[in-house]
Amino acid sequence: MARPSQHSLDDFLQDHAKKSIPENPHVGTLYNVSLPSNFAGMQVSVVQLQTSSVWARGANLSYFDVPPRIIPEPNVTWLDIVFSNLGNWSSYYYNIPHYTFVTPILGFSAYGVRHTRGQNGHFTSTTTKLKLALIRHPIMVRFPSVWLPQGKCVKFYSSGRIEITNMSLSHTCAVWGQGYFAIVVRVPPSHRIWKWWVVGFGVGSVGFLSVGFVLINVIRFVNRKRIRKMEKQSEKLEVLDTKYVGHSRMPSAFGIRTQPVIENDYYP
Repeated sequence: MARPSQHSLDDFLQDHAKKSIPENPHVGTLYNVSLPSNFAGMQVSVVQLQTSSVWARGANLSYFDVPPRIIPEPNVTWLDIVFSNLGNWSSYYYNIPHYTFVTPILGFSAYGVRHTRGQNGHFTSTTTKLKLALIRHPIMVRFPSVWLPQGKCVKFYSSGRIEITNMSLSHTCAVWGQGYFAIVVRVPPSHRIWKWWVVGFGVGSVGFLSVGFVLINVIRFVNRKRIRKMEKQSEKLEVLDTKYVGHSRMPSAFGIRTQPVIENDYYP
């Protein structure tokens, strides 16, 4: 099955949610929504509520705390609220430059349900995407436990508006409408990362070459000192005298003490 686009994702999830609600659903019960196998990792659930109950008491469902005094437009008797956790599909559908998701994207959409009785006596229901007017308090979105003091709430509202704000409470975002929501952290632009990598590589290379140059000179100095020491020791142990021939040092025998004497002075 082809993957729906970002704009048709709501309709795709609502269509499967409608099929997952039994004919006589229990009010306030969350029903898991079955999705095609190629959407593994995405979790969706749906609940049906009475509008008057939500107006009076609100609702605490899934990851969302829905406040009381919500006015649906158009006015309907029953609400179908579809909750979604996009899981590993989050970055497929949404992306914010210079930010990265640290939580999955959670979605919230409300649909109005109208039941009509047909000529055969059976009821049929039709659903319509609703607008929710929040009068006093926002909807609170609770994310899986995450402690990020620099985390931000990103909100992709159904109207197309995108908003980035601070978290209201720990791992909690306050939202004023339907849409998809997550917590993000800012990351530096890639050119900055590349710049610092190049600088670091250059400094590291210069440092490495400097250390190598010093090490070579130290080795040479030690070798020269060792050779001189060996030469001095060898001089002390030498039996033969030495002399220089040109620039070369050559061994020389001791002088003979007894000079040769001619036995008679007669020369023929």
